[in-house]
Amino acid sequence: MRATVLIPTHDHGLTLRHSVASALAQTVEDIEIFIIGDGMPDAARDVARSVARLDNRIRLFEHPKAPRHGEVLRHQALREAAGDVVCYLSDDDLWQPEHVETMLALLEHCDFASALPLYVDPQRGLTALRVDLERDYFRRLIVAGKNRIPLSCGAHTLQMYRRLPYGWRTTPTGIPTDVYMWQQFLVDPTCRARSAARATVLCFPASFPAPTRKTMTTTERADELAEWSVRIAGAALTARALESVVREAARLEAEVVARLSSELDVAKRSVEMRAGKKLLSLPLIGTLARLAYRLRDRASSR
Repeated sequence: MRATVLIPTHDHGLTLRHSVASALAQTVEDIEIFIIGDGMPDAARDVARSVARLDNRIRLFEHPKAPRHGEVLRHQALREAAGDVVCYLSDDDLWQPEHVETMLALLEHCDFASALPLYVDPQRGLTALRVDLERDYFRRLIVAGKNRIPLSCGAHTLQMYRRLPYGWRTTPTGIPTDVYMWQQFLVDPTCRARSAARATVLCFPASFPAPTRKTMTTTERADELAEWSVRIAGAALTARALESVVREAARLEAEVVARLSSELDVAKRSVEMRAGKKLLSLPLIGTLARLAYRLRDRASSR
């Protein structure tokens, strides 16, 4: 088995049909798909069961509601994973057909990988989110809690996951569950991480960068995914055009932040030197400093 696909779900039965369909359409067929049901209500459970019957590669895990987003249920499922790598997919996002293939290629040379997402904004169209995990700036950014890797974009080797101290666990309130998980990988100095510059994921967040989606019904969101499932080939062409731009934008952001940090250090030292000169110019402090220099000179001449 080349990859295990893990799809957590609670009450998104209508959108789940489309996300699972995008997983089944991958160019890599040797995969298993775990749908992790976290306290699904009856309607969502019925949909999940019908989806699980579509293909013998799909396995449905049904559980009562667990704390937060059911992170512990993901950990339990991964104990039974057979894939060399693990890829994640939100139940309201879509993968392009080459997503798993892209992640497998990256993970031949690293332990943790991120795909480039295209955020679908109903008003502004497609926008990309910059990240390049081979640059320390982005790695430190995520460790500090600023996530650039949506759940549907994360992937890792199963071997690396089993080396982690915890794996998926209940996330403290106020922290996104995905960034809390990714931090475990990125704080490990032995973990090699890379990012794809070619977008293979379409994200449909409920809020940023598309706050209008908060007012959409589940049916409307499912209709939106259905529309984009048809347009996904065109989105792939857009993603290819973005590849070089994204790499360059990531490089520029990292270099600008590093340069600003260096300039701030220089400015700080300059301020400290000027402050020291001002202190020496004060009558009392200047007298004491000159006295100290004289005593030092006398001691050295003996």
